Amino acid sequence: DGCVLFISTSFYHCAQCDFFLHNSCAELPKKMYNWNHFHQRPLTLDLHAVLFCRRCVFEFNNCFSYDCNVCEERFCVHCHQISDTSTCQGHEHRLFFYDKYEGQCNGCGNNLEDAYACKECNFAVECDCLTLPDKIQHKCDEHPLMLTYGEDNIYSEYHYCDICKRRRNASHWFYRCAICDNSAHKDCVIDAYSYMKLGKTYTAKDHPHPLTFTRKIYDYPPECHICEEHCEDLSAVCLENGCNYIVHWKCIDPYRKIILRCLRWRPKGEDKEVHD
Repeated sequence: DGCVLFISTSFYHCAQCDFFLHNSCAELPKKMYNWNHFHQRPLTLDLHAVLFCRRCVFEFNNCFSYDCNVCEERFCVHCHQISDTSTCQGHEHRLFFYDKYEGQCNGCGNNLEDAYACKECNFAVECDCLTLPDKIQHKCDEHPLMLTYGEDNIYSEYHYCDICKRRRNASHWFYRCAICDNSAHKDCVIDAYSYMKLGKTYTAKDHPHPLTFTRKIYDYPPECHICEEHCEDLSAVCLENGCNYIVHWKCIDPYRKIILRCLRWRPKGEDKEVHD
């Protein structure tokens, strides 16, 4: 509930409110400088019901962030902790940030303008790939999907995405379930709401009861009370007895317009996505 990443080591737990923290998140400093923020004043650690991080363009709920008291920008814990040097599980050497860099990203193949690059070889990745979660849950599979850094199988007929059914470039990073052997483009798995925690509540200004986050749990999804389309994506539902209120989160999301402006994951019909 601090960084919203999976817990696989020792942690703290509050039994009264079901609050979990990594040891490292429990020991985060209350104030901390950010090397890449234009206001060089310490940012303040805070807890937010809903948070939009401008650096990674993800939205979060019920988690920590570091906030600038001058411009009111907020950064998720993961982005705030990345410095001008970093490491990557997909590469053995340390990476250094360059604000001008020519080449292609080893993670996704995009042309680079700035990058985290290796001084010992030609390896370089964009910040978006560097901050990808190592493990993530997706509705396409009952198990967590693991970020995979290319594969040894050279036969192209096996390199398909099990979500969009299109071919994958075997040299690019992708997500895979080792149990079911499902593989998918990272852009088919990741969207702006990938870090939103289901089961957490939100207080909406236009509804009298708390709303609970959910995602496509119905065989026959109900209609959104705002747009009247079926709620097959991230939604907010009222669990109060006798109240059947449910809405798409995107229909009430206070950050929706900002997300669409700086978004690389656009809703279907708003952008054309191309995969290798």
